[in-house]
Amino acid sequence: MSGLALELALGIASLPGTIDALFKWGASLVRTCHAYRHADAELDDMILRVDLCWDQISVLLDVSKQVEATMTPERKDLQYRLFTSLHAKLVAAEQKFERIEQSVKLGGRAGKLKLAVTKETLSTTIAELESWQRLCEPSWFYWIKPNKLASPTVDVVRNNLLRTDTTNTSGSTRLSETARNFRRAFEKPSQSVFIREDALDGYNTVTIPHSSATVAINLGRPQRLIMDVVDIVPNMPVQTKNVRDFAGRLRQTEHSISGLLSCKGVVLHADKTHLSFLFHVPESYTAIQSLRHLLISGRPHDSLSDRIEMAKQIAKAVYYIHLYEFVHKNIRPETILSLAKAVGASVPSTGCLVGFEVTRTADGRTYSLRDSRWENNLYRHPQRQGDVHDYFVMQHDIYSLGVCLLEIGLWESFITYGNDGAAQPSPAMALAEDRSQLKDPSALKDHLVTLSRSKRLRGKMGTKYSKVVETCLTCLDKDNVDFGDEEAFQDEDGVEVGARYIEKILDMLNGVCA
Repeated sequence: MSGLALELALGIASLPGTIDALFKWGASLVRTCHAYRHADAELDDMILRVDLCWDQISVLLDVSKQVEATMTPERKDLQYRLFTSLHAKLVAAEQKFERIEQSVKLGGRAGKLKLAVTKETLSTTIAELESWQRLCEPSWFYWIKPNKLASPTVDVVRNNLLRTDTTNTSGSTRLSETARNFRRAFEKPSQSVFIREDALDGYNTVTIPHSSATVAINLGRPQRLIMDVVDIVPNMPVQTKNVRDFAGRLRQTEHSISGLLSCKGVVLHADKTHLSFLFHVPESYTAIQSLRHLLISGRPHDSLSDRIEMAKQIAKAVYYIHLYEFVHKNIRPETILSLAKAVGASVPSTGCLVGFEVTRTADGRTYSLRDSRWENNLYRHPQRQGDVHDYFVMQHDIYSLGVCLLEIGLWESFITYGNDGAAQPSPAMALAEDRSQLKDPSALKDHLVTLSRSKRLRGKMGTKYSKVVETCLTCLDKDNVDFGDEEAFQDEDGVEVGARYIEKILDMLNGVCA
């Protein structure tokens, strides 16, 4: 066992010790990469990406080390598993570079071969480090979020990070700027989020099949917008406040991090019966489709990893909605959009959420636009169906996510449409001949859980993915050790379920390999 490996092993009992060992592994990898500087312009660019990525990872490690004493045992365990994963990636990278040095010497054809192998190794290293960083970021943003119950230690760490110098372009500075934007989202907006309706003059709208959202296009401007229409609930002033606060928070979001689209503002329409969220479409993304449309079309993915990536992005978007202290309440394939840079043969995997028509704050009283359509009830937990609705909790979003992940895994739509436009259950649901499950919310839930455990799903996506879907669908079952007893893991703000969610769902999804 090498000195660094032994040091890491000895540090397992102490999270700060583990982090110190990782700092040394990371510094060693950076030095190894720097030995190849000036050999090739493309190689120099790749080494720069390693530097920037490690700079940001160093900030994540440092924050974790400083707040370690305030962590719960569950969160410490999550951090340890994250750091074990990082350790494995660093060791693998170092071993690859060692093999390069042992195999060929620079000069002539051997030099060209070494250069090619080095580039391939660096490319893999960058992908692994950036992947780990994306995995770690949701947990890190949990600490950056304002919290009146935070310990003085956490407040000091946050304030030091937010004061990082912004005059340079290091990775840590970029991460600090992202943190500032995230924190700014919880402040009262400096200007109104509401936009005059005439701001849409000159825009043409294009429907998105099987989605209530539309694409707004102005030929004189390159920026496309997603227009998401929301019905106004009469005599419900809290809805306006929630819309204002939610739009204000999404003004600061970055799609690449949260999976949520940045909000340009909200249009109050003249008829006063509805309003529209306006979301910025990321640059160059011109092909926009609903997940329902993709499922019905039956177009296959180019790879299993692409489908898994879509599932991860949607789960991450749900987590960030909860982190912003809101719930969605309307998660289904019609409110999930898939974005691509061009219409092609492959199915895009960049996903985002829309359909925020009944959004509310996580600690606010629920209101809803009730309907009893089976195609909507399919995505609602049994507690949220019928004449009596339980108080909406974050787990209800997790249940809806589970149904969507089940469809993504099977890559079959549970809903089809007849010539008259009426929704019909598809053969993919494998219902009884009399479709009795659609009349009994509990029976329908049990049927979906059975599908999550089926060979159909495991054969396509593997056992780990199947377990993720089952965990979502059973999130409110009393015998579910991860989510069942909500009071057992809520904090005083009632949002600690978000921490358990990232630990179990995002962590499990990131363990799924194609």
